[in-house]
Parts: sequence; C-alpha cells; structure tokens
Amino acid sequence: MNPDDRSRVLDTAQGRGGELILLERHTPAGVHHEIRIDGRFAMSTSDEPTSRLLARASLNRLDQKEGRRVLVGGLGLSLTLREVLDDRRVGEVIVAELEEAIIRWNGTFLKAFNKDTLSDPRLRLYCGDVLDLLRETGARFEVILMDVDNGPSYLLNEKNASLYTHQGLRMMRRCLVPGGILGVWAGRPEPDLERRLRVCYTDVRVDLVADRGEGENIPPTAIYTAARKKRTGKKE
Repeated sequence: MNPDDRSRVLDTAQGRGGELILLERHTPAGVHHEIRIDGRFAMSTSDEPTSRLLARASLNRLDQKEGRRVLVGGLGLSLTLREVLDDRRVGEVIVAELEEAIIRWNGTFLKAFNKDTLSDPRLRLYCGDVLDLLRETGARFEVILMDVDNGPSYLLNEKNASLYTHQGLRMMRRCLVPGGILGVWAGRPEPDLERRLRVCYTDVRVDLVADRGEGENIPPTAIYTAARKKRTGKKE
C-alpha cells in the first residue's frame, strides 16, 4: 500500500466467494471505495472511467431508439450501472449480482457515491449467479455487459471461466437481439478472448486504456464490444 494512503474498513461479510471487505481509502487523488473478496482485490471506484466506458462504448453502438433492455453482469460499485442509467434510451436494466452484501452496501455505505442508483424504477436486481440467469432467462437484450471479473485472466469466481469460452459467448449471443451488443471489461488485453469473440460475433472492437500509470509492465485496461449479426439464415 502507498504510505500516503489511509484506509479503513467500513464493513465485512461472509459471501459465497469468501470473506468480503468494503474499504474506504483516502489517497492523494481523493477518496476511493474498494471491495476485496477472499483477500483478493476485486474492484475500486478508481476504475470508474473504464467501467463507465464499458457501458458507453456498448450503448453508443445502438441507434436512438428508446426502451432499450440491458443486462449487467455484476453490480460491484454501481460504476457500470450508473452509466447505463444515465442513458435516456434505456427502459429496463437487469443486474445480476452474486453477493447479497454487495447489494446491501450499494444501498447503504455507497448510496451517496452512486446517487441512490438502486432506487431507479428501471432497475431489476437478480441476487444470484449471472450464469444461472443467462441459462434460465427467455428474455432478449439490446446490450449485455460483463463486469463480473477483472477479465478471463483474473477470475473472481472460477465458475466464470465458462463465460469466456466459445460456449459461453454463444450463450450470451442467444440472449441478444439481432444487432445487439456484448461488452466485456478486462484488466488487461486478452488475445484469446478477442479471437473467440471474432468467431462468435461480428464487428469486434477493442478500446485499450492506460489508466493505471505509465510504469513498466502495467497493462492497459481492455474494453471489448462485439455485435450479434443483424440477420442470419442459420439457427444459433
């Protein structure tokens, strides 16, 4: 930890992935909130610019039609969700969050930071595994945003590895309307993921953001967006 940083624990909880800790960190750059799961870094409000970019880059690929339906995998600190709800075209958002404590923290400790995001009438919360929701839902979405891990190389839940396989990417494709967009946040470039996306989707785009300084061996954050074909004669 940087000696200039001061941290305090706001709350702890036992979750499905291990012990969860919510930290408030006072740094020279400002106050940040951070969540650790089972002793591992999971997410921080310092990632707000790229988390918002995940939503914005995906939604910007759609036209101006209103009433858009969006699925967000991972509530986290509401960073991605906040950007989704700021888009007036969005009519409904379903957020899948595995950990009940994270949902509770967003409605308490983080309420002022996220501007009471959970009270938005367009929002529906699913407390459970996004994999289960994807398998069970019969709904179709214009946008699916995956922010449940720090990318396939930094899984927070080992079960999520299947999301980034050809089978997992095709499962998400089935939940998109033709022309719908899948967005994936990754803490570093993921060439294997990009190759799989190009097999399963069309018009794959990558935004690389050097958001953690210019030090040696610090990889940029990677934002992947990919489209489901608008028309296909083959059964998916």
